[in-house]
Amino acid sequence: MGLDIPKLLSLYNEHKFTGGGFIAPMAISALPEDKRPSACIGCRSCEAVCPQQLKISEAMAEFTELLNQ
Repeated sequence: MGLDIPKLLSLYNEHKFTGGGFIAPMAISALPEDKRPSACIGCRSCEAVCPQQLKISEAMAEFTELLNQ
């Protein structure tokens, strides 16, 4: 999907660490719809090449849920 996974994970971590601050939602709202965490289709192709073996698709789904609350 061409998502900037490192940037989105950084924003996800910031959002989780601050308990839902305003920085991540503001940064995400500035992105085009097709580059937001909600654009993740859960194909997990990024997980196959992730050097840290992160469950990126799960993080993007959780991040989307957190942003929509």
